[in-house]
Amino acid sequence: MSQKYSEENIPKSCQEIAHYSDKMQYGEASFWERLKLKMHISYCERCKKYNSKNSLLTNIFKKKDYKVLDIKDLEEIKEKVNSDY
Repeated sequence: MSQKYSEENIPKSCQEIAHYSDKMQYGEASFWERLKLKMHISYCERCKKYNSKNSLLTNIFKKKDYKVLDIKDLEEIKEKVNSDY
């Protein structure tokens, strides 16, 4: 059973790590942010999963030059992201 997360029930530390993960995808994370991210995901499964999906999405969009997403593209992306989890 999958639990739905809202900002209210996600610990502040995990929210901060999600922000670092997002910055990392754009090459904007500092050394300390990258270090905190790596340390945190070593023990937090929720953040590890978020970081993995975030990386996967970034790689999907880098490989294919999407101008506009149609339904077929969206379904393909959803399938790829959810296939490993």
